[in-house]
Amino acid sequence: NLVFKELDAIKACLSTRTPQSATPVEVVRVQLNRVDKLLNLVGEMVISKMQASEKLSKIKRLSKLGKETQGALANLSAALKNKFSFSGSEAEKILSLCSANTQRLSQESLNLYEHLYNEAIYLDPIIDELQNKAKELRCLPCSTIFEGFPRMLRDIAEAQGKEINLEVSGEDTELDKKVLEGIKPSLIHILRNCVDHGIEPPQKRKALGKPEAGTIKLSASGEAGQVIIRVEDDGQGIDLDQVKETVIKKALVSKEELEKMSEKEILNLIFMNGYSTSPVVTEISGRGIGLDIVRRDIEGLKGELVLEAEKDKGVKFSLILPLTIAVSKALLAKTCGMAFAFPMALVSECVDVAAQDISTLEGRMCIQVREHSLPVVKLSDILGLGTTYENEEVSKDNMPVVIAQYFEKKVGFLVDEIIAEEDIFVKSLGLHLGKVKNVSGATILGTGEVVVILDVADLISSSASNNPVVTGKRIISQSQSRAQKRILVVEDALTTREFEKSILESRGFLVDTAVDGIDALSKVQEFKYDLIIADIQMPRMDGFELCRKIKQSQAYKDIPVAMVTGLEKEEDKRRGMEAGADAYIVKSAFNQKSLIDTVERLIG
Repeated sequence: NLVFKELDAIKACLSTRTPQSATPVEVVRVQLNRVDKLLNLVGEMVISKMQASEKLSKIKRLSKLGKETQGALANLSAALKNKFSFSGSEAEKILSLCSANTQRLSQESLNLYEHLYNEAIYLDPIIDELQNKAKELRCLPCSTIFEGFPRMLRDIAEAQGKEINLEVSGEDTELDKKVLEGIKPSLIHILRNCVDHGIEPPQKRKALGKPEAGTIKLSASGEAGQVIIRVEDDGQGIDLDQVKETVIKKALVSKEELEKMSEKEILNLIFMNGYSTSPVVTEISGRGIGLDIVRRDIEGLKGELVLEAEKDKGVKFSLILPLTIAVSKALLAKTCGMAFAFPMALVSECVDVAAQDISTLEGRMCIQVREHSLPVVKLSDILGLGTTYENEEVSKDNMPVVIAQYFEKKVGFLVDEIIAEEDIFVKSLGLHLGKVKNVSGATILGTGEVVVILDVADLISSSASNNPVVTGKRIISQSQSRAQKRILVVEDALTTREFEKSILESRGFLVDTAVDGIDALSKVQEFKYDLIIADIQMPRMDGFELCRKIKQSQAYKDIPVAMVTGLEKEEDKRRGMEAGADAYIVKSAFNQKSLIDTVERLIG
């Protein structure tokens, strides 16, 4: 009875100190050594603050000295106006004083600059370390969310009659508390999918020569300033044929679109809203809402979700996450007089592009970056700020392009100026604004300027529906001049033929194709060509014979012929020259630049 009375007294005391209606306070456990390090760094900051106060007093003295100089100059000016009361000795005295004060002002300014510069060099690493320690205060080990997964998977496996071994590693890896809380639902869904769709029943696994118990590996590791969480199973993997059948059955993608997709693009169709292969709707799967939400949630945390899978060999999900979403690096760029921030994690590179190097492909602007065509759009167009070059000639010789990449998609954004790379503190837009298209948040610079942080995923999506064309005369004149040039590409391999055609069309040339020498001769008789690009090894009539017939004809002998072939021997090159070829490009050294350079050399 005495114990119960004591417990009631303690309970009453606690209830008086903390009202039941009070909102619970979130608490993060922090190691004492981390707090000590943080306090030491703060102490260094206090010392630097005191030193900064001394610098302010020096600046004040400089200001006073500047006023004295200004006053002396004013006296000199007044004396010059009154010639009668002005003597040479008075002028020399005033000018000498001005000269001495100006010299002192210059020397003091230089000394102050050196002091501030040295102070900044000393202060920068301290601030960086202070920032990192502050980040660590928000971090928790991944074990805080991993610890509940074994029991969850055991219950799901028992309900489905399956055997599961869960292997967990890297649970000590630390991640921002907010990021951990955000990824937990996504990890739960992925793990459930591994059990439901990935791991086969014991009998089927035994028939396939696998252990009856399936294995799911959950790991976390820190790599290059990021945390990667991987979920991997040894189940049945993903059947691409089944994916195709499902998306067509559910009318998510047309057959024509599927034919143009690569295997990786088809694999990523499982992230589409409405995709599900489960014939029965259960609490675990079959509702068609899941992986699309998982990807959206990971993207909302500024992370990436990467999928790797192979039929009968399992699936691996990789969640690439930032250490913290509060502080990050950003590239500041300016367009239409306004500054915007690109998240550095999604910026591939920045290049300067000459106006004449921007061409059009199917009505869209594109540039050549390391032998690859890259679509470009004006950032001002995407954001609806107006066009920088609309209805006027392109006046800038070089335009900065920020190349951003999101998963497999890469787009260049034309801006007016690239300012700098900065560490920024990310602030949300608030619930009252909700989701703003092309915007992920905002930040405040050291100058007090508010800068919008761009949502690269939205920008790339918006660029797909945007159809900008540079209207300056310099660009249009180049396209118009090249539109008069017609090229015939002769190649029996469809992939190579279409690849060469796309390269040439992106540079403004008119391009026809032929599948062999005989087809090419019929095209030459029908149209007038400025250049013929031909392979050598082709059915019916090879490139050597085609070149000889072209050069032996009085009507066509002046048409340049360039050979693009896999034959690398000197005797083959000699045969090509003897046949009359004007250029010989070996496919092993073939790239977009070499092809364009050869074309421009032959026909301009």
